[in-house]
Amino acid sequence: NPCDDTRHQRIWSRNKTCDQLPRFLVIGPQKTGTTALYTFLSIHPAISSNLPSPDTFEEIQFFNGKNYYKGLD
Repeated sequence: NPCDDTRHQRIWSRNKTCDQLPRFLVIGPQKTGTTALYTFLSIHPAISSNLPSPDTFEEIQFFNGKNYYKGLD
């Protein structure tokens, strides 16, 4: 998180905020239960995730959405 690290604060744009940064990421190789974990976490009302993309694999959903080109803010 660039807001917590002074090294990153020097290069992080002052116009950017950390409000849109994820609080955590779920990363794992195939067949390790990451889809099940996603399903269980998505049931919780205080947790949000990216929307499933019908055209791509889960790993690249962040990079194919229309909001990716807008940046973090």
